[in-house]
Amino acid sequence: MGDVVVAERSLWIEVQWVSPLMTFVFWVAAVTWGLLTSPSYRYLDTYNPTISEATSHPHQHSTISYVMACVASAIFWLVVVLAVEFGLHRTGANRREFYVRLVNLSLGCLEAVLLTIAAANLIKFNVGALRPNFAAVCAPVLSADNKTYTCTTPRSTYEASMISFPSGHTATTAATALYTTIYLLWTLYCRDPPANATPRAMAWCRQALFFPALLPLGLAMAVAVSRVTDWQHHTIDITMGTLLGYLAACLSAFRVLAMGRAAECAQTFTTLR
Repeated sequence: MGDVVVAERSLWIEVQWVSPLMTFVFWVAAVTWGLLTSPSYRYLDTYNPTISEATSHPHQHSTISYVMACVASAIFWLVVVLAVEFGLHRTGANRREFYVRLVNLSLGCLEAVLLTIAAANLIKFNVGALRPNFAAVCAPVLSADNKTYTCTTPRSTYEASMISFPSGHTATTAATALYTTIYLLWTLYCRDPPANATPRAMAWCRQALFFPALLPLGLAMAVAVSRVTDWQHHTIDITMGTLLGYLAACLSAFRVLAMGRAAECAQTFTTLR
């Protein structure tokens, strides 16, 4: 029998950067297209302010701005993953492997969010659905026969109220929330427990920590509800936004965790010399 040799893979292979990079390019293209185009006018052209009760709600500022939602999502994810990974990090363990896992997990979360934003942006501008507060934003002036109208606000102002479906706030926070919850449940039920944790302690932890692991989903739902109560979105908008975010989170989490599992299996391969 010879010495056991464990081949160390290249960092370019260990870090899962190709898929996030492709998603980033897709996100740039989708956002750029949205900035250079106008929403579809199909809903606007069939809009009658005298009967459209669903779009006649008052205009008010968002409780949570989109920038705030994105920043809060990023901070929440980083706090969770850093706390968990440093909490599980064993003294003397492979630091390279530790940081590669940290980067891959975070790239997966970023990819889920970028994929969600890009998809939501493409749908928003192609559908052109009117927000619940469209009448207040448009401030229409009706013709004498009440059949046509003209918005009295600048075009950029009322067009911003023509991208209701789906909800970007909801989609972004839902993607981050479900990805974080999947990560927490994977850590809780699938990963090796800390060396100093007894089987009995882990059994209790796996029961007691299930509900707290769902907290991100509750926070994302609160954001979704605020979009309805702020008259920014209809219920169908936040429903579709949630589904988009959940789908992107599931796909990204599957890729990251499956490739991470494959990498762990590859590290067990040895050659004899």
